[in-house]
This record gives sequence, structure tokens and C-alpha cells, in this order.
Amino acid sequence: MKIRNRMIALTAAVMATAALGTVSATQANAALDPSNSLGINFDADTTTVIAKTQQPVVFPQTKLVTRTDLTNLEGTLNLPQAAAKLKLGPLTLANFKISVINASQVTGTIKQGGTETAPALDLDVSQTFQIRLDSVQPLNISSGSASLNLVPANGSCVTAPTTAKLTGSLDATKLLGGDVPQADAHIKGSYTIPPFQNCGPFAGVLNAIIAGPGNTLDVHVTNPEFVIGDQAAARAKFVN
Repeated sequence: MKIRNRMIALTAAVMATAALGTVSATQANAALDPSNSLGINFDADTTTVIAKTQQPVVFPQTKLVTRTDLTNLEGTLNLPQAAAKLKLGPLTLANFKISVINASQVTGTIKQGGTETAPALDLDVSQTFQIRLDSVQPLNISSGSASLNLVPANGSCVTAPTTAKLTGSLDATKLLGGDVPQADAHIKGSYTIPPFQNCGPFAGVLNAIIAGPGNTLDVHVTNPEFVIGDQAAARAKFVN
């Protein structure tokens, strides 16, 4: 089936969601009209790489919750706290914990892409957030009964807001065709880590190692789930 036919049929399914009573209370608060849009949730495995040290930071799996009217896309991606090792070249300097806070909605567009035989849904989205260093503990150094923490424990070591712009493509045939929707896509982009503020006497060292442009962000999305009360009935409207 051509991607245009799939989109026409998907639009019919979107319009049918109101009659099916499919939108949860949380999704109903979205800016997109629930009666003219469709919710699709994904498992999201997110990795960022700090440009200065090429250090990957892997966040625990979470949900990317989205809604689209086939032109616009919005959603939420709230990343859990991540732990990693702070390296400088081959040397591991410290263990640290990092949080992404005050995250905005994920917003952007969705367009038809790919080819006639391999149709795709192209995403172009962005999200604004701040980064907080929760702890930085040098290896093999302690302060009495607890490991030394180079940043204040009150959560004040935070950057100014920054924005990540991400792009990626979903296989339209796998997502829209068949009895079970599928996805295995990477939505990637880059962002700047602004200087950390209110971090105590080691702020200069931490900013020299971490802050700066060119950091990458990779959101690997899998296991899509349509937010539809009677999913089988709704999917039948756009796969037939």
C-alpha cells in the first residue's frame, strides 16, 4: 500500500478516535485537539555523549509520549537521573550523577519521506531543558564516613536552559502496517551544555571538562503503542 493511502487511512483512524473514546485524561490536556490527533507512545533509550571527553551518559529507559495530527508532533520525554564515570582521556576521575530538569514539551513536525517502496515518517523536533549535576565524587577520595562530593548537595549546580534539535525517521510500513505496530529508530541531534552555575569552588574545573557545544543526543525509540481504547478496530481503519 502506498504511503499516501496509508496516511489517508490513518487520518480516518485519527478522526475516529473521538467516537471510540480513546484519549486518556493526561493526553486530553495536550495542545493538539484529541479528536483530530493520535497518540503514540514509545519506549525510549537515551544516550548523550559529552563532546569534550567523548564520555557517553546512558539514561535509564523511559517513555516518549507523543501526539500527532500527521503534520505537527508534540510529546513528553522526562529522563530519569543517570550515573556515569567522568573521564579525561584514559583516566577516570570521578563518578557523577546528572539530571535533566525543567524539560519542555518535545515539539516539531512529522512529514512523509522515504521512497514509494520504503515509505518513512520523518521527524524534526526539539526540546529545551536544563542540566543539573547532583554529585561528583572523585575516585579513592573520602571525607570521613562519606565519599567527597565536589558539588553542593542542595541541587544548585545547574546550567542555563539549552535546546536540543533532533531528527530521525520511522519506518511507515512497520509502524502502520500489520497487526502489531513496530519501531526501531534513532532520533538524533546535538546541543550545547552551558556553564554550570552555583557549583562551589570546583565550578571552573567541572565546566572545563563538561560544558561546551557539540554534545550529541540519541533517543532510540521502540515498542510503539497507539493510545486507542479499541486498538484493533482503529487499526483496521487504516491498514485496510
